[in-house]
Amino acid sequence: MAIQTILYSPQWHSRLLDYMRKVFPYRDENYLDWWLSNMDSGNEDDWAKCFIVAEDDEIIGCTTAIPVELFYEGKRSDFYFRGNTIISPEKRGKGISKLLYDKVNSYNNWLSVGITDIAWAIQPKYVKNFTPINPVNVYVSANGWLVPQLFRRFFGNKQRGIAFPEQIKLSKNDTFTKIDSIKDFCVPKSGRWTDDKVELVRDEAFLQKRYFDVYCAERYAIYRYEKNGMPNGFVVLRKMRYSGFDMVSVVDFRFADRKDERKAFAVAQKTARKNRIGFVFGMSSSKYGLFGKPLIVMTPKKLNFAVGSKGMDFSDMLVTSGDSDLDFVYYH
Repeated sequence: MAIQTILYSPQWHSRLLDYMRKVFPYRDENYLDWWLSNMDSGNEDDWAKCFIVAEDDEIIGCTTAIPVELFYEGKRSDFYFRGNTIISPEKRGKGISKLLYDKVNSYNNWLSVGITDIAWAIQPKYVKNFTPINPVNVYVSANGWLVPQLFRRFFGNKQRGIAFPEQIKLSKNDTFTKIDSIKDFCVPKSGRWTDDKVELVRDEAFLQKRYFDVYCAERYAIYRYEKNGMPNGFVVLRKMRYSGFDMVSVVDFRFADRKDERKAFAVAQKTARKNRIGFVFGMSSSKYGLFGKPLIVMTPKKLNFAVGSKGMDFSDMLVTSGDSDLDFVYYH
């Protein structure tokens, strides 16, 4: 049977969606469709970063990437979020992954968050310029509703709704206001929030596509942060459920002063307590100490993170759950 590698184009959208849904039946179909739609919205050069392997007329594998932008030393650069390499279970062990990784070597301006341990062991052998970066840390924080929630978990626990406050004040000078439209946002025109050497672009186009266009009303609460009455950042929260526990997830945040990052967890804690939820969850490439407001515990779980360029220093880049498809996959 003939095996061929095919460059993606939007005409493959429905067939590839059916394939991904078949291989990953537990993943949210709307997310998979959104991911492919991001590929469709690019140009032919973007499509050329996505490869399909077919045996005769049947899809048996793929690797995908969607365009993103980042600032490197003050200049805006095109990059790609590289997604999972998917191979049909019955076709694994036949060299399909090597075939796909050979195609990945056609470009090196990629980054990938949440690489599985198996792929982490395989990719350095086949992907040129595979460069491990500091892993993304997983954090949890608890409050006084932890014990009641444990009782609910073991005695007929039911999934609960969540009410996101319209406004949250951490202090007289720190106010977070819930917004429903990108028009209510105060985003730096450049999309740059900090002076980090490498920073993922968070402009209006990114925020509209990533949050307002996907489940926003149902899944996300987006807060504009004002410090001393001036716009100074944002926080994105959502309710998640993991292993039978309701949690408030810190999905994304950016602050003009990175010393304020812990406030994202403080806002999540206030929301959790209001909803009688005992856990807050968040992912960040930053390292936060245990002590502070609120207390945050770094768990042993880490997300593998790699880039395809050896010539750039990504050590200070902030990565959150909003930069990983795990937000869509595991934490419904």
